[in-house]
Amino acid sequence: MERAVIYARYSAGSGQNDQSIEGQVRECKAFIKKNKLQLVGIYADRHITGRTDRRPEFQKMISDAEAGAFDVLVVYTTDRFSRDKYDSVLYKRKLKNFGVKIMYAAENIPNGPEGVLLESLMEGWAQYYSEELSRKILRGMHDTALKKKSTGSTIPIGYRVGENRQYEIDPDVAPHVLHAFEMYMQGSNFAEISRYFGEHDIRTGRGNLHSGQAIKRLLTSKRYIGEYKWSDVTIEDGMPAIVPEDLFYMVQKKIVQDHPPKAKSAEYYLSGKLFCGNCCSNYKGVSGTGKSGKKYYYYKCTGKDCDASKIPARQFEAYVATEVSDALRDPEMLDIVAEKLCNYQKKQQASSDAPDDPKKRLAKVEKQLDALVYNLSHRPGSNALLNKLDELEAERDELKAEIAINNGTYKKDPLQDPDALKDGVLAFLNGFSFDDDEKYVQRILEAFVRKVVKTNEKILIELNLTGVEPLELEDLVEFDQNSNWWR
Repeated sequence: MERAVIYARYSAGSGQNDQSIEGQVRECKAFIKKNKLQLVGIYADRHITGRTDRRPEFQKMISDAEAGAFDVLVVYTTDRFSRDKYDSVLYKRKLKNFGVKIMYAAENIPNGPEGVLLESLMEGWAQYYSEELSRKILRGMHDTALKKKSTGSTIPIGYRVGENRQYEIDPDVAPHVLHAFEMYMQGSNFAEISRYFGEHDIRTGRGNLHSGQAIKRLLTSKRYIGEYKWSDVTIEDGMPAIVPEDLFYMVQKKIVQDHPPKAKSAEYYLSGKLFCGNCCSNYKGVSGTGKSGKKYYYYKCTGKDCDASKIPARQFEAYVATEVSDALRDPEMLDIVAEKLCNYQKKQQASSDAPDDPKKRLAKVEKQLDALVYNLSHRPGSNALLNKLDELEAERDELKAEIAINNGTYKKDPLQDPDALKDGVLAFLNGFSFDDDEKYVQRILEAFVRKVVKTNEKILIELNLTGVEPLELEDLVEFDQNSNWWR
């Protein structure tokens, strides 16, 4: 029996309450029981947004996964895992490498190529919702920041907020912040400064002791030389300085010398997907260093006697991603993709227990509550009945909030609506640009590409859609390893 854990997350917002954690856990437990898994742990982050990976329980779950503590991660929906598409890709890749698979209790995302694509679309919708909500909140906060006033976020160590909501120096703590910079220049490391803060009971804005990484963030923050920064607002002299500029920049130089950035390990985004059409072997990622010391990355056929040329990795990946993106924007192809996904999802949904209209579920819960209250009148001291009452009341509150948010209407599953699916594919594609081409390429290849076969004459690209003909390209592109693109 596979070992399963649950991850649940709650972030504050309209119509939400702490019971949403319990509701997620309850649904995930039912899902685990239905799928004959063994529950071995629960991780839950309260009052923490999914747009950041700085979630204690989330990071503990990742660490435990690396240690082999479980086989399956069960999450209520995709947005409970992460609302940031890049974080989502990073951590799902990690979990996959650890041998952990992810399952969703309230979303019917099947295994197989279509499942990969559907999951990517769900993540895109989750991020869109998160960013749209943020935009509404941030408009007022933007104006507040321009006035150099606190937006209500965590107050930096060494400062306090005055009556006019502007930052002031905290005379009790600021000298210790300045001393931390001086200690580092005198040879102390992050751990020693962390111990110094602990000895003087100087804690983070959340009331925790400073870790080594927290000390590094403090020592590299420009707020201590007076720079007020919030979102896209940066104001020089926007807050009182605690550290002299010359000392601050000497510390920055020393940090770089003491902790040089680690070389980024190369990733091959077509690894396991790229095959040689001449000998049917797969290509593997290899690297080499030129005379100038520059690193080059290639795909090389693993066939023993195959004479297929090496393929420059970055250029070929970008070429494939661009061709796929362009093909999917074609209206005829978009209709085919939407119809295939919609029919596939309806077929999968028909064989599973799909979520009911929240109004129907609410009526059912209300009926159960009435029966439970009657039973309690005869057995008022029953702990089991009282616990069940708390559980049902929490579920009732969640359903009422869901109905209120949806204005009393039941939202149709977008994965069963062809027009919504077309919008989702386009939104997914338009959510990237070649300003950040590596992330664009990675996301397109992971979401849409199942297999690539390269011969001397043609390139065939098989999409994550069964029954759709592969894209066929003439292999007329000349790749130049010394350029960032192809010619």
